[in-house]
Amino acid sequence: MKSNDSKIWLFSFADLAFLLLIAFTQASSIGKTPVKIGEMTIPKVVDNPDVASITQETKSYQIRVHRPTIPESEPFQMVTLTSDREILGKRLSALALRNSLSKLKSQGTQRPIMLPDEYSLSKDMLMAMSIIEKVWSDANRVTVRRVRSLEEQIK
Repeated sequence: MKSNDSKIWLFSFADLAFLLLIAFTQASSIGKTPVKIGEMTIPKVVDNPDVASITQETKSYQIRVHRPTIPESEPFQMVTLTSDREILGKRLSALALRNSLSKLKSQGTQRPIMLPDEYSLSKDMLMAMSIIEKVWSDANRVTVRRVRSLEEQIK
């Protein structure tokens, strides 16, 4: 009798998953509230001529940092992404990039994503990151002032 053990690892993973499930459901039940395992029911979507998908025109922006070229060109490019296409802007200098980003910020646009080329210069990438951080300077910061009493806060 010859046995084939090539699929035995599948049972090991199944056993491990089952043991982890038992461990997670029992681990915090001693003197505490038990761990709740989440479940999601996803409805089936069927094709129906009466049902139309909800599509909204969404725009997002990318800043691409390109590799150096000969003859030398500007390293930055603003790209507008819509739901169905990609609109490439012209190449920009650091000053032009800052002006474009300032205009986008004043229009209430979300912060763009930066995509550096694999062979782009690190100084260009750092410059783009710096410009984004300066224009969207309020995106990551919170000012917290320590208050000793409620009366101080009201004043």
